[in-house]
Amino acid sequence: MAKVRAYAFLSVAICAAVLLAGLVLYGTAGLSGILFALLLVPVGLCAFVVAHDVFRRRDLVTAERHLLAHERDHVRRTVDFVADPDLTEQERLAVIDSFIPRLRGSSRPSRDRFVLVPELSPPARALLERARTAVMSVYTSQVMQKRLLDGLANEVLLPRQIWEIALLLRVQTHLQQEQARAMRGVVTAELMAVLEPQQEALRRSVAGVTARVEGLEGYARRVQEADAALRAQEALGNNEKYRALLAHTDDTDGLRDLETRGEALRETLARSVREAIEAGQTLSLRPAH
Repeated sequence: MAKVRAYAFLSVAICAAVLLAGLVLYGTAGLSGILFALLLVPVGLCAFVVAHDVFRRRDLVTAERHLLAHERDHVRRTVDFVADPDLTEQERLAVIDSFIPRLRGSSRPSRDRFVLVPELSPPARALLERARTAVMSVYTSQVMQKRLLDGLANEVLLPRQIWEIALLLRVQTHLQQEQARAMRGVVTAELMAVLEPQQEALRRSVAGVTARVEGLEGYARRVQEADAALRAQEALGNNEKYRALLAHTDDTDGLRDLETRGEALRETLARSVREAIEAGQTLSLRPAH
């Protein structure tokens, strides 16, 4: 409404300016000045229309940008999916846009590039959540924030692990549903002869994914142990106050013990970080099938 008033005011101002110019020209150039001023009216109105259209288009583009950013943020907060870490930023946005109702027709990313978590079976979702929790504990650790861990394991390998686990869980969910449909109705010996090897393969696959998740959890535990050692080292900074306390009480044995324990803790930190890095390096990048 405010913009409409502004444009109306601008139109009146243009007309008033042209009229004033016409009166001035009439006073100096006579009738020809009036005619010249009248010719300026359509030119001024055309300029106004063009300017109005330019500003309107700019406002529409800005409004669309704000709306799209709000919709994408809503998708990120409400839709649980795992995306291929190899996606470009544009491809990742295309996945997000595919969950926006008004954009679904124009955004059709391949389902091979993301896994929708609610479509997984409950046991599969539980396994994925365990893997995500382990990875998040690594990302939020002090040793990670201080860049004491192997950057490759954290920035490249861990997202790839989550992606491959999610892919395998989706395949397993599909095959489990297929097995459940095959078991409906009368189950014969011939049917079981076909299904039992398939079920065994499925069980082995589930066990393999579970082992991968346990590997991530083992890595996370190593990182937490390194964090504990780091906190212990930071606490060593307070030892000076305790040395002063023991010195005032002439406790030489206590001073010696305090210094010995401090050196041991420094060794513990170095060993814990080293073991955490080694645990990360043992995580394998196996292709998902």
